[in-house]
Amino acid sequence: MRTRGWLMLILLSTPSMGAEPARLVSAGSSITELVVALDAEPQLVAVDSTSELPAGSELPRLGYHRQLSAEGMLSTQPSLVIGSKEMGPQTALSLVRQAGVQVEALPEAMTIAQLQRNIIRLGELLDRAPQAQALHDAVQQRAIALRERPIDSPKRTIFLLLGEGNNVQIAGRHTLADSLIQVAGGMNPASTQVEGYKPVAMEALVAMAPEVILISRRHLTQGADSGQIFQQFPLLSHTPAAQHKVIVAINGKALIGGFGLSTLSEAERLQQDWLAPDNLALHSLTQDALTAHAQTPE
Repeated sequence: MRTRGWLMLILLSTPSMGAEPARLVSAGSSITELVVALDAEPQLVAVDSTSELPAGSELPRLGYHRQLSAEGMLSTQPSLVIGSKEMGPQTALSLVRQAGVQVEALPEAMTIAQLQRNIIRLGELLDRAPQAQALHDAVQQRAIALRERPIDSPKRTIFLLLGEGNNVQIAGRHTLADSLIQVAGGMNPASTQVEGYKPVAMEALVAMAPEVILISRRHLTQGADSGQIFQQFPLLSHTPAAQHKVIVAINGKALIGGFGLSTLSEAERLQQDWLAPDNLALHSLTQDALTAHAQTPE
């Protein structure tokens, strides 16, 4: 009875969808960045903890996008909740729907084409169709530029999740990291051996002979450098990536909630700085380079 009464109170106090702009809760960094890109930031009433907002924003944070609470979302009196398919749990979303709030879970984009479809759908939901079409077209031009850049031979590129101790997982096929590598023009040798994120033995990793190793920026902050990575995982020193000191810091938030604008930006940076012809011979991952690429916590 107490839960039913609470829901009725929220239902009576929640604005309905109509002529007024939606009061929007956005869950997932890739979704929120699209909301901002579509100039719909004024409609936001809360976001999840993975979302990045322009400096000065003081919107409520509702927790991790997979672990949202119905009470937290409804307390902001939204009329629309938008997230990726990763948003949850479903029990919380069901309670929000019962309170009369529209909940939209956009497909988790794994390709640029899927990102573009999400842009158009978000434009429809937020009454931003012209802005959405303009953003769709801009993404298309960036995708064309990535595809047309000449790359003689795709470099073997892997993404590693480093855990406590010697725990390490590698990104295989059907992961956003694999999509990032492909869009940037690299070749992920793990994609033929692993699906999803799986633990990997160092011997198997060395056998893949990666020329570029990607890891999340948070593993290269707080004074860490490539030398410390090799101390923790000494067999990595036998890879071509180690010989050329090519351990590249990636913004981890670009790999949350589907292929987004930040994922596209990381693909452009990866191609320009590391995967284009002759870049392995021109780059060395110094501590200064780590600092330059470690501006966000992920």
